[in-house]
Amino acid sequence: MTISRRKDTGQWVTDFYHNGERIRKTLKFVRTKKEAEAAEAVIMNQVFQQVYGFEPKSNKLFEDFVVENFLPYSEANKKTFYTDILICRVLVSHFKGRQLAQITPAMVEAFKQDFMSKPTKHGTKRSNSTVNYHLSVLSKIFSLAIDAGLLESNPSFRVKKLQLNNQRIRVLSSAEEAKLLESLKSNLLVRDVVIIALNTGLRRGEIFNLKWLDLDFPRSMILIQESKSGKKRLVPMNETVRTLLSGRPRFRDYVFPSPVTGGRLDNIKRSFTRAMKEAGIIDLHFHDLRHTAATRMADSGADAFTLMKILGHSDIRMTARYTHATDSAIRRAVERLDTKEHFGHVLVTEKKTANGDSP
Repeated sequence: MTISRRKDTGQWVTDFYHNGERIRKTLKFVRTKKEAEAAEAVIMNQVFQQVYGFEPKSNKLFEDFVVENFLPYSEANKKTFYTDILICRVLVSHFKGRQLAQITPAMVEAFKQDFMSKPTKHGTKRSNSTVNYHLSVLSKIFSLAIDAGLLESNPSFRVKKLQLNNQRIRVLSSAEEAKLLESLKSNLLVRDVVIIALNTGLRRGEIFNLKWLDLDFPRSMILIQESKSGKKRLVPMNETVRTLLSGRPRFRDYVFPSPVTGGRLDNIKRSFTRAMKEAGIIDLHFHDLRHTAATRMADSGADAFTLMKILGHSDIRMTARYTHATDSAIRRAVERLDTKEHFGHVLVTEKKTANGDSP
């Protein structure tokens, strides 16, 4: 090895030839000859890798790849593009200045822990689903880097996501529904949206996206053009929905146009929250109206596969919680055990009668 020390600065220097090319580098932050020899070995190895095509995959910065590769991909392929922008701001803030190849599973785990510990802007604890979604976006960024030939493996794969135990079983009672609709009598737009949600199980975005061309009144069907799963589906209208939609004015493309822009309705959270407060209803999210519709249909005898088609679930397990969470359904199941027609009861009592045994 060709290690020397400069007399003027005291810094160690490596100076060697490779394929006729002189390579001379000052070894900054090296204090001893042993450290200088170790640093020279690393440099010589890097030169060897570059010459024979084994150079490191990438020295691209994380933030550059996000801006140049991931966000264009998200805009072209994902419905959550604007959400991804907000998430990427968080990710870039944490990993800024890091090369893609430098990020390790331990660093991803550190991000998870750090993000979990920080409260939201409202001072509340971040939900496990929020943390997991940020990890999913981060993992997709690394996957795209692998596809681009910039990484060998995904450091997110070795980081466990948080367990989700946040399934809400919040059903709006008939009394609460009456109070909510009464508090919305001065806001017919939001009132109609709430009624549609309770009678179809449609998601909020699906209701906002409804156009008059999507309504088939002769067949009493609603065509959902864009669902969460990306597939179209048909949802039947009951008489309540049919009457409500037939009576709405049709001066816009959207069934529920924004009163401000006339275009797609964007947000009703403020009006909905105000109405709940006026009605004295607590712990209710708009999505709980969908849960309420599904639970009522299940309680009326709808099976899981029927609900799956109506709700647009891609997995029957997502629908199962509606079919087993209703109080009346559970009550009916237990009450059936008390009937004479129950097979086990008949079998036991008949045997006892035939043998003349008494209990």
